[in-house]
Parts: sequence; structure tokens; C-alpha cells
Amino acid sequence: MSVKSAIVKGGLAGGAGDIIYAFIVYGPLTFGLYPSQVLQSVAAGWVGREASMAGGISTVLLGLVTHFSTATVMAAIFVVAARRWPALIAQPVLWGLIYGLILYVGMNYVVVPLSAAATGHFPADFADVSARLAKAFSALSPKDNVPLLLGTIFTHTVLVGLPIALIARWELSGRPVAR
Repeated sequence: MSVKSAIVKGGLAGGAGDIIYAFIVYGPLTFGLYPSQVLQSVAAGWVGREASMAGGISTVLLGLVTHFSTATVMAAIFVVAARRWPALIAQPVLWGLIYGLILYVGMNYVVVPLSAAATGHFPADFADVSARLAKAFSALSPKDNVPLLLGTIFTHTVLVGLPIALIARWELSGRPVAR
């Protein structure tokens, strides 16, 4: 089977699960955002929130491309790791959930805080990087919105990490997960 296929299919599956979840949860269930606004919030990582929301279709498309590119990179990392450590695809459910948890921490406490989404610009120097990371990790125990936190962990583990691992198992070994 194919490494490229595992990466592309894993990226599409993980990206689709995550963005559909975001459209539903950040849309009618909580904040009432339109799918275009959800995608613009992804693009905010590049251009900042204000510029992204004012950007129209160009920032919607930037958000869409960014989202699926990120998911594809996530899949590529898992697939490359699985080729080196076959245990990752020998137990794809366990390692997919663990990988999803790692992705949750990485995205929410490193990538997003270092993006332009929070402040409108990227960190200028090491002090700015340190301050942003310290602030992000100090917020590890949110008191306000536990359901949203649990949902975000769910989406990264079950809707992103797990499909990436299951697809890697299928594509790299040619076998589905035993029941």
C-alpha cells in the first residue's frame, strides 16, 4: 500500500471530522458562527482576527487550505512515525487516541498561541514566544467552559488522531483493524 495515500486520506479524514465538528459546535450550538466565519478564524492564525474577519472569501479560502494542510501534515507525521515504529499501527486505536491528545496540546498550547490569531502578529522575539507559551500553559485548567474543553479534546482524539491512525493501519499494512 501507499505512504502517500495514507497521508492524503488521513489528512482528509482528520480534517473533515475536525471542521465538521467545528461548524456544528461553534455554529448553532454555541456562538452562532457561519461556516465561513469558522474558516476565517483558522485564517486568523496567519493574518490576525480583525484582518481575517474583514477578508471575505479570500480569508475563507485561506482558512480552508490552512485547515486541510495542517491536517495533512498531522497525518504525515503519524505515517512517517508508524513506518519507523510499527507498534503505532499494530494498535491504531490506542496510538490514534494518544496522538490526538498530543495534537490537542500542540495546537491549543503551542501553535495557536504563537500564531497571529491571538495578537494580530507573530511573536517578535524569544521573550514574546516565552510570554505567549507561559500564558497558554497557565490556562491549562479552564474553569469557565468544561464542555467546550472536553469537546475539543474529543475532536482531536476521536475525530482527528483516530482516523489518521486507522487509515495509516489500512494503507500501510493492507489490513483493517481486527474486531
